[in-house]
Amino acid sequence: MRRIIAALLMMILLVSAAYAQAEDGEEPIIYDDVELEEESPEEDAGLEAGPEENEPAGDFLLGVEPEPSLITPAYRSEEHPDHGEGCFWCTPMNLEDEDAIWAMLTSPITVVQAKDKEKASDDQMRQTVLYAEPDNKSEKIGMVTGQSQGVHVLETQGDWTKVETYSTSFHDSKVKNWNGFVTGWIPTNKLIMDRKVNQHYGIIIDKLTQRLYLFKDGHLETSLAVSTGLYNKRQPYNESRSGEYLLIYYKKGDLPDGTMHCYKPIRFNAGDYLHEVPCIVPAGGTRKDANYRAYESKLGKRASHGCIRVQRQKNAGGYNMTVLFDLLKNSVEAGEGYPKMVIWEDYEGRRVKIPADSTALYYNPNGGSSYHSVANCPSVRKNYLPMTAFTYGELEETQYRKLTACPACQPTPRKETLEKINEEHEHFSPGEVMSYHKQKKK
Repeated sequence: MRRIIAALLMMILLVSAAYAQAEDGEEPIIYDDVELEEESPEEDAGLEAGPEENEPAGDFLLGVEPEPSLITPAYRSEEHPDHGEGCFWCTPMNLEDEDAIWAMLTSPITVVQAKDKEKASDDQMRQTVLYAEPDNKSEKIGMVTGQSQGVHVLETQGDWTKVETYSTSFHDSKVKNWNGFVTGWIPTNKLIMDRKVNQHYGIIIDKLTQRLYLFKDGHLETSLAVSTGLYNKRQPYNESRSGEYLLIYYKKGDLPDGTMHCYKPIRFNAGDYLHEVPCIVPAGGTRKDANYRAYESKLGKRASHGCIRVQRQKNAGGYNMTVLFDLLKNSVEAGEGYPKMVIWEDYEGRRVKIPADSTALYYNPNGGSSYHSVANCPSVRKNYLPMTAFTYGELEETQYRKLTACPACQPTPRKETLEKINEEHEHFSPGEVMSYHKQKKK
């Protein structure tokens, strides 16, 4: 009995340690001679092993698609510029217009040199200030990350240039403006104008759908489930910062935080990374011992500290975060330029598509608890494959009502969930954390 009690206490301590992991990162973010701690994701630890590595996790399905929209990233702009084809800020968030999307993903980007003569990967860890007026004694209204974050150039007056962008403030930034759309002034000599980008790959992260859309050579290649930042009253800075970025730094190894590890990290904004969904690796263990279950169950929903977590199981097209990392890194090393990644804000008025009732789904009638996007999902034991088909329209019928979406093959969420997303976005923009934060402080 004592041994059993001791074993249970040890398990409790291990789980508690996983919950209480420190939020420190490895590399400091520097802005105006002040260091910021790198954001690191926090979640609870799961104890069950996930599916084996490199098994396919479903057909190429968008899972969740945004409805075509005329809303642009500069939706909150009071300037209303029209810079035409290729401008990220002026391009509607319409996934179906591949020509416009591709022109945007492959057009040059204007970024900031935060510190003179700093190499790109180092300068990406620095930030500089946006001012309310063309005067460094005026109010500081936003933060911009060096080298990787794009700004929208509006006009130049002498030594100053007026730009707009999303403020990328972190938790201890001088300017507390988290993901706020800002129009301000920056010294013209800090701008690197019209930097060319990779012409083979480009990425869209959509906060509305919680999906990554990979474009390759002019066409939508595949989609993967993600989790962007989840803010709260205590941590409003957790919201992922929208905007356009260059994927510059491909970190060797992983991002460790106690027993939690994030593999295949690509830094896009100071302390924020695009990386594989986190896992728990027990002390002394290796990646083969990794437990992904708790984190994978949150894919398709906000969950991180600002990083973007990406599906680690391969879809039928052969894509996952590992493949994506290698493709982009190899392209950069081949001299093809840094790929552009854009993050779409989930502004009010945007909507997700609701699939046709005839959309095929699958389940295991012999005690299965999940519904799936494919008949041969690798999370199901082989003796139950192929699974039985039914339709999206039948999902609310009695025999299917208790089924939950499989975190491996990422099927389309229930109609009720999608309708709730659309209802929420009728008059509210969930990613606009500053209005929420100011309201909570009253």
